[in-house]
Amino acid sequence: MATLKTIRKRIISVKNTQKITKAMKMVAAAKLRRAQSALMQARPHRDLLRASVLRLVTQANAWNHPLFAMSETPKKAEILVMTSDRGLCGGFNGNLLRRVENYIRHDGKAYESLDRVTMGRKGREYYRAKNITLKEALNTFDEGFGFKEAEELAQKYLKAYQEGEFEVLYLAFNHFKSAISQEPVIQRILPLDLKPESTEASGAPIYWEGSPKEILEGILPRYLSTLFYLAVLESRASELGAKMSAMENATNNSKEMIHSLTLQYNRARQAAITTELMDIVNGAESLK
Repeated sequence: MATLKTIRKRIISVKNTQKITKAMKMVAAAKLRRAQSALMQARPHRDLLRASVLRLVTQANAWNHPLFAMSETPKKAEILVMTSDRGLCGGFNGNLLRRVENYIRHDGKAYESLDRVTMGRKGREYYRAKNITLKEALNTFDEGFGFKEAEELAQKYLKAYQEGEFEVLYLAFNHFKSAISQEPVIQRILPLDLKPESTEASGAPIYWEGSPKEILEGILPRYLSTLFYLAVLESRASELGAKMSAMENATNNSKEMIHSLTLQYNRARQAAITTELMDIVNGAESLK
């Protein structure tokens, strides 16, 4: 049975941990508000660009454009996995990595090669522990990652796609639904996943100032950059939401543990007092 001193130390330790998890929850909540605001402002921009691209492709009849044309039997593919640098965020990384590996084991069999690229330290550590070779480990996206950095990343992959390094590119990230709900998704980025029969192309015709083909050539790189940027914003907001939920659960669990340890401490203290009283009574009886 643990001594009173040991139980008291454990109670103090759990209380200190509770203070840390509570503070981490508050920090994550503050950052989440900013990240969620940026994400909600960027989503309409993505949707408007997508609708514009779809209309331009339809009017210009450019479905055979290299950025849309999908080979019947693609052989080389890449998947960019966006994880976090730090832990303490629940199943944020684990759920995404399991989703990716399940996709590679099943749908990935359609390709002769499917290379993995990671953004984030947790992804690198996961594949290193499993002795899985990565094609590349990119620098992680920090809070300073903006649209300019997304454009550079998009240009890098667009150039690699045009040079034939891969035929299909996927992005794997956590889609932000709410602070307590994140969904791992795998999205095809190249070739762009647009459907001619989509209802977004319907509606009144739009007259463009210039050739639809020329406008399309100028807007496609921006649309691709926007997809990368949205994926980063989704992943960042999802990480903060998962961290906030994890720290809240840890704080609640510490409360229950403190309550349980306090009961254990009181029982041990009462048992010690009872033992001392019995020793005093027995000593007094022996002196009679």
